[in-house]
Amino acid sequence: MEVVVLGSGACNPSPTRSASSLALRLLNSYWLFDVGEGTQVQLQRCFVAPGRIDRIFVTHAHGDHCFGLPGLLCLIARGRDRDAPPMDIYGPAGLRAFLRVTLRFSGTKMLPRFVVHELHDIPNLHSSRPPPPPLAVAPGDVRSSDAGEQPGGLDLRPGPDGCWELLTTAFGESGSVTVRAAPVRHTVPTVGYVVEEASKRGRLKPELVLPLLQRNKQALADEWGVRDPRSVLKKVAALGAEEELVLPDGAVIRGSDAVGGTRRGRKIAVLGDCCDASPCSGIAAGCDLLVHEATNAYLPQYGDSGGLARLQRETAAHGHSTPQMAGAVARRFGARALLLTHFSQRYPPDAVGMMRAIAAAAAAEAELPPEQVVAARDTLVLPIWQPDRTKAMRPASPP
Repeated sequence: MEVVVLGSGACNPSPTRSASSLALRLLNSYWLFDVGEGTQVQLQRCFVAPGRIDRIFVTHAHGDHCFGLPGLLCLIARGRDRDAPPMDIYGPAGLRAFLRVTLRFSGTKMLPRFVVHELHDIPNLHSSRPPPPPLAVAPGDVRSSDAGEQPGGLDLRPGPDGCWELLTTAFGESGSVTVRAAPVRHTVPTVGYVVEEASKRGRLKPELVLPLLQRNKQALADEWGVRDPRSVLKKVAALGAEEELVLPDGAVIRGSDAVGGTRRGRKIAVLGDCCDASPCSGIAAGCDLLVHEATNAYLPQYGDSGGLARLQRETAAHGHSTPQMAGAVARRFGARALLLTHFSQRYPPDAVGMMRAIAAAAAAEAELPPEQVVAARDTLVLPIWQPDRTKAMRPASPP
């Protein structure tokens, strides 16, 4: 499992930062979070095969998070098998109508099969006034399979806890993966998404088992027809906690002794633009990676004046966050690592000293080791380690 930063910039794409988009790799599949302008190009720069994108999640309706979606669908169609299952696209109410109008207006025919699931009743946390009604499908308008859209799109509403249960799907060695969403405070209805693996069986302890198997090597060959004692490890690893395996010499291997305790699955929280992420705290608590915006930063060493408190008030008024605000969220959520993104174009990624200062400010507030806080740049790849590993979050090579 790893994340690939496709776009790390705010508002509009630039030569140094593309608009918001992030890919999560799960085995041989990619899930995209937001699709700003330029995402098609970024996929090619990051060697992410468009045909391997199975799900897309849109956090909110601002253009720098969704204007790249219609064009991306055209690119995906070129590399996706026509018989492949429909892609699932999730996003705020109005996304279905946006795609229908855009694809119909452009007369686009080369499209993958897809289904749109809308999250309804997202609150407008930034204002006491109700949000304007979302773009709606016109009366009598129906989806057109010629434009790729397939039946089965859901209108999803939050549960009693205010969160949306989106999906649970089987996924290789991960067992299953669950995706939930919760609102965050921004100038338009916005959500954050949390992807969580199911818990896994504990790891085999070969250092405890192998000596017993080696001691029984000849007997295993004579009585069980097993020439290599190591081949028995698979059977031992499958033992339940209360199950036993009795070896030829009478030695008993108990599952509870040979296999470690259940391992927690990985959890990744990808938040949309926000100045307050507290509604996500329940589902994002203890996440292994928190992806949080840091649009503006106070850097007096680079000539900024007016003070941090003033900048934070001004930034929050526009529904955005500073590195310190992102760090505070990471601390409250108990996040193990923090990835900062959605930077104003004032902060180019090649300004190394500036970006280190931004990451350091967030790390101090998050109370995380510096190596566990990373300021994103386009094409960055970060592996997501298992919770029982203590490796630092170091960038990897592009996939």
